[in-house]
Amino acid sequence: MTTQQRFIIIVLTLSALLAGCSTQFGYRFADTYLEWQIGKYVDISGQLETDVDASIDELHMWHARSELPRYRDLLDQLLDDLDHGAIDAQQLFEYTDDLYGLWQDIRLQVTPYAKEYLPRLSSQQRTQLIVNLRERLDEEREEARAMSAEERFERSFDRAIERANDWLGRVHQEQRRMIRRWLQERDDSDALWLEYQEVWLARFAEVLAEPEAADFATQIDALFTNPEQFRSAELQAQSQANRELAVAVMLVIYQSLSPQQEQHLKNTLREYRATLTDLIDAYAVPAD
Repeated sequence: MTTQQRFIIIVLTLSALLAGCSTQFGYRFADTYLEWQIGKYVDISGQLETDVDASIDELHMWHARSELPRYRDLLDQLLDDLDHGAIDAQQLFEYTDDLYGLWQDIRLQVTPYAKEYLPRLSSQQRTQLIVNLRERLDEEREEARAMSAEERFERSFDRAIERANDWLGRVHQEQRRMIRRWLQERDDSDALWLEYQEVWLARFAEVLAEPEAADFATQIDALFTNPEQFRSAELQAQSQANRELAVAVMLVIYQSLSPQQEQHLKNTLREYRATLTDLIDAYAVPAD
């Protein structure tokens, strides 16, 4: 999954954070953080706040008990493939499909909460939510405009190198060149992603304006579980091309790993696995 899949609606922001917390501390306090995040977009109080907080706790527990074991299984499969040298382009595509499937399951789990709570917002609260979401989008747009193409590229390159160093220990010069060529060759879709988010948000505002409409729940389903329908054909094509290019680059870099880098990669994955196991145990259903 690409980092550009940024669904700015608050409930999906919640689930994304739950899926992305990589440390035990962050994950254990994710529900508290998410409650604080909601307050940045819409003011809620009274019974609605109580019910939303309870639902966040439910979502957190579901994710811990249902999804974390699936993440661990995926890591086990990846570690086994690394041990047997079974990594090829097809395998990498399958891993990205698996990750997208996990993300889609979260969206499906979150959508009923959206259908339950959005109609309970007052007219003022619904307006506040849309205004704050638009301000967030405007901030992203202004941030993009404030940087030149060269500055954006160098920022992306520095971040890519930092992530590669985290996973591999330290990348050598040829691997740095591989990463730079990849960033130079991929399509810059930032403007198209902002356009997509604008289209999605405009449609969300239309639907939210009529919470008593007969098809309100159906429209929320479409917005939350299939937001890709609002992407332009150009963005869809660029996303697919960038995915294929990313897989090709990952494969080339994998084939260039030194024994020390490969061991660092495996150790890092095992550390994540150990963290997942600790969290799974912590959230397990208590024995009778």
